[in-house]
Amino acid sequence: MSVRSTTSRSALAAIAANRFGYGVRPGEIGAIAGDPRGWLKAQLRPEAGPPALLAQLPPAEDDILTIGRYFLSLRLNGANGANARARLEREGATPAMVEDLTEERYRSFFRDRYLAAVTARFNVAIASPKPAFERLVAFWANHFTVSTAKPQIMSLPQSFEREVARAYACGRFSDLLMASTRHPGMATYLDNVVSIGPNSVWARQPRRAPRTPMAGGRPTGLNENLAREVLELHSLGVNGGYAQADVRALALLITGWMYDRPAPLSYLGEAKGTRSGPQMFKFEAEAHEPGPKTLLGKAYPEGLDGGTAALRDLSRHPSTARHIATKLVRHYVSDEPPAACVDRVARAFLDSDGVIATVMGALIDSPEAWVETPSKFKRPDEFFISAMRAFGLNEAPSQAIAIGLERMGQRPYFAPGPDGWSDMADAWMSGDLVWKRLEWSQQAGERMARADINIARLAGDVLGPAVSAATAQAIARAESPAQAVTLFLMSPEFQRR
Repeated sequence: MSVRSTTSRSALAAIAANRFGYGVRPGEIGAIAGDPRGWLKAQLRPEAGPPALLAQLPPAEDDILTIGRYFLSLRLNGANGANARARLEREGATPAMVEDLTEERYRSFFRDRYLAAVTARFNVAIASPKPAFERLVAFWANHFTVSTAKPQIMSLPQSFEREVARAYACGRFSDLLMASTRHPGMATYLDNVVSIGPNSVWARQPRRAPRTPMAGGRPTGLNENLAREVLELHSLGVNGGYAQADVRALALLITGWMYDRPAPLSYLGEAKGTRSGPQMFKFEAEAHEPGPKTLLGKAYPEGLDGGTAALRDLSRHPSTARHIATKLVRHYVSDEPPAACVDRVARAFLDSDGVIATVMGALIDSPEAWVETPSKFKRPDEFFISAMRAFGLNEAPSQAIAIGLERMGQRPYFAPGPDGWSDMADAWMSGDLVWKRLEWSQQAGERMARADINIARLAGDVLGPAVSAATAQAIARAESPAQAVTLFLMSPEFQRR
């Protein structure tokens, strides 16, 4: 007998909202219950533009200017500051412009910029009528990780998420892969901005290569970091059938994939950048390795077209289809992805030429995705957003978001490496992290207890029939409203999706 025929409509609605979205807001289950699968699929459409909270944030070019100003201020205040100051003044900078750069000023500016981006991102997810879309954006931002843990990119992860993960979330995977590889955030995070062909013009004539405040000098040789992660993480997967020779070949193919740097004097003063990352992409022919290259047994010509064709072919490779399908099923369904579900999603990927909405549709239509017992343990960001939605809140203060998530082990935009945050329960179920989650729930309980909320009714409204008798009894027997909130948030039904 199918899941569809044995599971109540309200239970299916709760599964749709919690497994594919960020949980329901009070009163939403009834609206979803009429067609849970249709409710999900209707959200998987490209946006005409980002929500207002995100649209007002600065684009990648402004991030680059700000980061450059920060590193320039470090040089001006360092041991060789006098030389750096003299060089800038020879290039046309006034003493007043130079004096305006102070390290403390830019540290403060990055903090404010970071908190503004975190607040906008999470408050959009908290209030969104399209939580499944928001979850998919977060999935792609994690798949194509750009992390602020690398100081040279500071605030670029935020603009990368908006301009790549969000902009291409429901389109074609090949376009998403291309946009990611060309974005200045990814190119800087994985060092492609300093990668040049060993036989390129810049290699033969190093002084033709420009200096930039972010890079700290001129590029000097081939860097394989971005190529390796494109193959291992972004497309084929670690067991996708490539060798070290393919890493080098792809690295050579994408030499010269940089961005149109702002003029040196743009880093002085208060000029605002207006271009997005995709608008800034530039192919620098003098940095590109001449001659054809062979990747996975296929020859590609030199120039921009060769690298572009290589990425298009990688996006259509069967190993890429299986890698992406496995990650999607692991993220949404189970830490141990069911083979039949992976096969179905991979087939949809190949048959549709990587149309993400179609791929997600195959996942949504898979019976494995509708098993009533939840198996996925929520990551801190999922837990936080679903808690805010459960209480019907539309926003959370910036410090509450940033500090709360950092204490629970997931500081926003600070993934520990290019492979992003783990989707496995073991990564989040250590004694310390669970204790921090409990502490956060207790603090939330103290705040929400003053709101005169009937927690027993709220649990049923948010989780549907999934609320167990044991959890319902524990909430009913709570010694205080604050304890009832804590018990609800820490219940197995709320902690899992």
